[in-house]
Amino acid sequence: MRCRYVEADLPDTIISWLEGVGSTAFTVSALAFVALNGIAIAVVLLTRDRGLVNRWTPHFLVANLLLLGTGLGVPMAALAARTVIAAVTPSFHQESDAPVRAEFEAARVAR
Repeated sequence: MRCRYVEADLPDTIISWLEGVGSTAFTVSALAFVALNGIAIAVVLLTRDRGLVNRWTPHFLVANLLLLGTGLGVPMAALAARTVIAAVTPSFHQESDAPVRAEFEAARVAR
């Protein structure tokens, strides 16, 4: 059975997947952040209960910090991974192709 992808295309596939993961994480986190805070504001305005605010503020703060961390952290980690892959891949392919080319050229000259 033969592989359907070329080895040189694999880094491009990984880089595009990382771009998608980063943008999806940011989008989902931003939407959840807006929804969470919108619900909190609506509940406070409808009930007008200060005790509710005092009881739930730590929970909403933790949720907001978690969403902020995933919304910014995951895209930053994906960017770092893409940068490393893009920086390492060309040098990796140059080193691995050089001995093969040298052997190929030597075989051509010997014949």
